[in-house]
Amino acid sequence: MSQIAKAYSFPLFQAFEHVLTFYESSQLPCGIILAVTNGSNEEKVQNLKMSLAKEEGLTDIHCFYDKQSSTLGILLGDQMLGNTHFHSLFIKEHLQARHMLAGPVFIASFPEQGESAAQILSGMVQEMAAGKGIAGDIHIYGGKRSSEAKKSLLLVSQDETVNEFLRIYLQRKGYCIYLAENGREALEQYQRFLPDAVITDLNLAIEDGYQLISKIKKSNAVPHSTKIVVLTHKRLEDDKKRSFELGVSDYIGKPFSPVDLEARVRSLLS
Repeated sequence: MSQIAKAYSFPLFQAFEHVLTFYESSQLPCGIILAVTNGSNEEKVQNLKMSLAKEEGLTDIHCFYDKQSSTLGILLGDQMLGNTHFHSLFIKEHLQARHMLAGPVFIASFPEQGESAAQILSGMVQEMAAGKGIAGDIHIYGGKRSSEAKKSLLLVSQDETVNEFLRIYLQRKGYCIYLAENGREALEQYQRFLPDAVITDLNLAIEDGYQLISKIKKSNAVPHSTKIVVLTHKRLEDDKKRSFELGVSDYIGKPFSPVDLEARVRSLLS
């Protein structure tokens, strides 16, 4: 029996022992999802697995149901936290449509969250046992990321010059940067990567900044730690008031100082 199985007797660890060992030895990304159910069986688990493959286009899927704890465990190969969160929404809806969901859905990813896969799974089980999360919500595992992990920022602007300038400046400050030029692309990037902060203009194509901010806030089944900063030419009090009412953390008018912007973002993320 491996160290993983010896360290944790919970059935999920034994069921996923071989897969967890493979991911840890190869350092491949892996999304982890746990759901509290009111009962299931092998047929229902296989139906969910086939739905994930057909509807979500996933191929590397490992599912296990523990009857003793009524816990459904799912490992998604090659999935970071953002994608895992996205697929967990489908899983939640699938379970709710069949009246199977009896508690929160817990999600995490390895190695993104700075621990071993076994440690992450153990922490998720402990949070579940402690009653964290509200029934029907999606609860992002609260384990600490590696202290060396970079903070991530999503920059949203139609102005390519501003995007490129800030990308270079903020990357030099140690941030991981994602870019988007319109509201729809920004929402897709947000759902994929779950950045620590979003810096967005209000004047955006397809969907404007207000729509983007609103959808980011509504997309979180559980409030995520992502901060939203508005960076815009709009200086009217009505624009500022509406932005804060939607839940932004800061509002910066153009022209702006990149030093001031980075300092305010760093303060929000500390």
